[in-house]
Order: sequence, then C-alpha cells, then structure tokens
Amino acid sequence: MASSESHPVEVYDVIGLGFGPANLAVAGALLEQPRNACPISINKSLFIERYHEFKWHPGMLLPGTRMQISFLKDLATLRSPQSPITFVAYLHSQNRLLDFINRGCIPPTRKEYSDYLAYVARYVQGQGIKVAYGENVIAIEEEGDGTVQVHSRVLTTGETRIRRAKNLIISPGGSPSVPRCIQIILPHPRIIHSSEYLSSVEPMLATMKATTRPLQIAVVGAGQSAVEVLLDLNSRLTSIGKNAGQTHNLHLIIRGGSLNPSDGGPFANQIYNPEYVDVMYDLPSDSRRRMLADYKATNYGVVNPQTLDSLYQAMYDQQVDDDIARRDRDALPVGSSRITIINYSNLSSAEISTHPSQTVTDNTDTFAVRLQNTLTQDFSEMTYDGIVCATGYERNSWLNLLKSSSLGKHFGLCAGSDKTRLAVDRDFRATMNGKNGTHKAVANGINGHSRTPDTGINGEGIHAPLSMETKVSGTSPTMTDTLYISRRYRILPLPTAGHEFIPKIYLQGCAEETHGLSETLLSMVGIRAGEIVEDLCSNY
Repeated sequence: MASSESHPVEVYDVIGLGFGPANLAVAGALLEQPRNACPISINKSLFIERYHEFKWHPGMLLPGTRMQISFLKDLATLRSPQSPITFVAYLHSQNRLLDFINRGCIPPTRKEYSDYLAYVARYVQGQGIKVAYGENVIAIEEEGDGTVQVHSRVLTTGETRIRRAKNLIISPGGSPSVPRCIQIILPHPRIIHSSEYLSSVEPMLATMKATTRPLQIAVVGAGQSAVEVLLDLNSRLTSIGKNAGQTHNLHLIIRGGSLNPSDGGPFANQIYNPEYVDVMYDLPSDSRRRMLADYKATNYGVVNPQTLDSLYQAMYDQQVDDDIARRDRDALPVGSSRITIINYSNLSSAEISTHPSQTVTDNTDTFAVRLQNTLTQDFSEMTYDGIVCATGYERNSWLNLLKSSSLGKHFGLCAGSDKTRLAVDRDFRATMNGKNGTHKAVANGINGHSRTPDTGINGEGIHAPLSMETKVSGTSPTMTDTLYISRRYRILPLPTAGHEFIPKIYLQGCAEETHGLSETLLSMVGIRAGEIVEDLCSNY
C-alpha cells in the first residue's frame, strides 16, 4: 500500500468526515461567519468524501419521485433566509424561480433537489472550502499537540493520506443494512440494496435474460423506498413481460399486516421544529424513548399516502385485467407483472439454489428463501430470481472509528463493549458529581470508561432500520458504554488521567436518541449546522 509519509502533514482548523447535506450545510455556515470574528480559517477547512464527486442518494433518484419535505427546509433558509445557498437562491441562479412557483405547492423532485445540493457543493468550493473526494477515512488517532490525526485511503490508488485537525465534525450518513440471512450469500449480482438500486437494477435484470420462464423477484421492506422500488420494478417487468408474452411476479415481503401511511399532518410534523430539539434533549431518557415511539409514524416504516395510492391503483388494475381475461377467453395473453404483498412474514433463511424448472440454457442461480409467519410461526418456502433489500441503514461506522482509536478512552468508549448509548450533558454533570451511581473511576480519571449493565430497556429498535430477524440475547446482561453529547452536538470527553483532551469533536445525523427524529433527516440540517459552527467558533 502506498503511503503519504513523503508528503508534509497539513494541519487544519476543522476537518469534516463526509460531505453529504449535513457537512455541506456546515460548509455554508462557515462561509457566512464574519471573517473578523470567526477563528476558523476557510482555507484551513477540509471535508473528506468517499464519492469521487458530490452525490446524494444516487441509487434512489427514480423518475418522478418527490421530496417528502418542504423545499424551504433546505441547507440554510430556516437559519438564514438571505443565504446564497438556499433552494430559492439555486432556482434564481438557474432562471427557474418563476417556473417553479407556477407549479404550485408541489415539492421538488429528488432529481432537482440532488442538483441543488450539487450546486451548493460547487459554490462552497468556489468560495475556498476544500473537499478531498474519492477518499475513505480509515482511522483517527490522538496527537500529543492538541490535534487529531486523520488517516484516509485514496480509493483509486490505495495511497494512505494523513492530515491533522484541531477539530472534527463527523457526519457519516448511513450504511446499507441487510438482513443477516441475506448477508451470508453476498455479494451477488442479483441481490441489491435500495441505496444502489438505480445503478444496479439494469445489470441485475440483464443476468436474467436467458431465463425463459416467468421471473419472480422479492422486495423486502415496508417503507417509502420499498414501495418506490416495487413500482419501478413493476414498470420494468411489465415491459419485459409484454415483449416475451409472460407474466412476471413481484413479492413485497413485510413484517406487519399492511403498509402504513406516513403521518404528514401539520401537528405531527411539529416534532421537526427546532424548538422540539430542546424539548427532546431536556427530557429524561425514558420520556425521550416514549416521544420517539409516539412520532415514529412520521418517518419510519411508513409510506407517503400518494405513493400508497399509486401502488393500490396498480394492484387494482391487475384485478381489472384478470376479469377481462377471464371473460374474453379468446383474447391473446398479454405479458405483464403481478404484485403480491406477503404480509406477516420474516426472512428466516436464504441460500443460493437451482430453480426446479431450470433448463440447460438457463444456468442462472435462484434463491431459496424460507419465510416465517409472525402470527402462526409456520414456515413457507419461496424461490426468487432476484432480491431487493429496502431495509434501511445502520449508522455505527463513526462509533467503530472512535472505539478502535486512541480517542475512544477520552469518551468512555471501549473497543470490546457490546453497545453504546447516548446521554445528555445533564447526565454528564451528574456522573462527574458522582450522583448517579456510575463508577467513581470515571470522575477520577482511572480508566476513562463509563460502563453500565444493559437490561434491554433502551431506545434501540424503536427506530431501527427494517431487519428481517430479531437478535436473541444471552441470559447474562451485556455491558453498555455511555457517550455524552452536548445540546450543540459536541461529544464530551471524560476527565481521564494525564491531560485534558483539547480537540472538539461534533456528531451529526447519529444523535436521534438525545436530539430527536430530525437528526437523520434534512429538516434541521441548516439550523444544526449554524449551532455547530457557532459553538465551534465561540469555544475555539
């Protein structure tokens, strides 16, 4: 592997890990700080991004799909309406503002919003913000001079680059979450995650061209992405079926009894107002978990009502076609695609197999999937030619990065811990004062770890991405590390022995447990970015 030892190690005022909407908003907020009052130099601000250019959910930019939030909840409007990086400013720059207004109150398409974000990325770079594209952060380590060493790997060459930062802003986004029984047979060209659907669906279908029998494809998931993928696949398979005179089958596998509509009402959506972050943060942990559960239907495992209407209409059209075909027995068969919802079902196992009717010329794999009914506990066997997992994301990459580094000890993290829970600064102060029964060793700086037994009563699973199996824990309790985070998203170091930890590390998109449902969404990115930049500058 190539090394960067021959290059001088640059020191930055701040390095952002990731350059999606969250850190893009931070870059814009940094630019808008008065230069004579902000100690952070624009020329000493860097963001490291694994994509080779700016991209935002490229796998789900399906034709006609629209944003689920108002365009005014962009990167800056709620923080600074006069900002040059608002969605309205983007429309004005493209000479489309009046045409957009003439559309009425319809939200923009995802394609247009993605173009807006790319426009802002180009703008902030033009103003001096540095972005290292095509690099994956592989390690962060403590330096003795009050900086953090950031190691990244250039994806095209394998070269390792080392930089130093006085402050870090970690905005990792999510990594595709796939059911465990599917992970076992990965990678496979005909098993894809919705995050890469658009770039992978054509290659997946191309591998099935030699198949002469009707195809059967499963979509796993019960949320917005699952239904959008299902409708797109229905359109594609209908075209393929008409050309071949066949009817292909699409199965949507869900754990519940039916698909649920998202609660997009004005009262429910107040949970995404900025003041609710304060409300959430100030609540006791049990009350925060209850609040997350109460408002879960605004975002998790639910589908936009208009999208549900489209799916219902497509399935109703199937019934109409069936009735016409039964009545007109002399009509020539017309190929199509048939959607079936397999409800109350969990994926129990999956393996690569051979289809019973496979011919000599058709040597493609199929997947033998075992489903368990969640009501009766009965098992059934299904065979699929392809599987699309619209099963959400996990957001633990940042945690593993910290745990495996020399920084972990400053925040009470242990590489061997089972779980990590987030706690607010009120709990941090109580811990430092020895009022909540946690180890006095934390306050005295003996080992730097705050570990408590986990009885299983915690926020995990309330908002977890759809998974097709349940983790079965052992009889002995697991041990949970506690990571403290401030209202302004800075993770708080414990007073460990030796020396004070100087660098400031901020966390975006991962603190739903303490800051509420808006954490993983776009609703608050502009305001949150302003709070982080203000805290960074005032405490520099």
